[in-house]
Amino acid sequence: MIRFKLLLATTLFLSYICCTCGYRYFYWREYTGTIPSDAIVAGRDISGKDLYIGQAYVKNGGWQVVPIYQGIKEAIAVLNGPKKTDKYIKILCGEQNHLRWVVTTAKDFHEDMEDKVGVIGGHEDGWGETHIGRISYEGETRIGKVNSFRTGKANFYFHDRGTERDIGDNYLFEVLYYNDDYVIEPRSLH
Repeated sequence: MIRFKLLLATTLFLSYICCTCGYRYFYWREYTGTIPSDAIVAGRDISGKDLYIGQAYVKNGGWQVVPIYQGIKEAIAVLNGPKKTDKYIKILCGEQNHLRWVVTTAKDFHEDMEDKVGVIGGHEDGWGETHIGRISYEGETRIGKVNSFRTGKANFYFHDRGTERDIGDNYLFEVLYYNDDYVIEPRSLH
């Protein structure tokens, strides 16, 4: 019980920190199989239905970026191959107009993101944070993770029919970042 209370207090504290640090326009909610009305739309699936951004916990691997499809409760993460789960899944929610996509490559990722605040999509144990990426592939949007651990080698990985796919160093993909177009600049006192 003490462990639960400590976890709850930590979660509430971190939620407060996120909401007061300028990132109040997006947040992660528990995903139970129903798409919340404020879920961030990332593109369309092969049927033309909205596709959403999720994260799923992989034991001994951390939180991984996953696509969330309407009507499907489970998600497939990629970490040394596909990992299917229907537990510990979150969905990205918030105000769509504060998020943008930047086109980049594995080689140019760090330079292209230099003046942007990337939306952290997860954490790979032993390595660090991952970003949210997408690509148009075989007629639909594919959501995946961008491993940005090494400069010049920020590879994009996604699930493709039972395999983990890496698009390589020179192919274009997009990365989600936070963009507060509604910032009010302070007035000069002069």
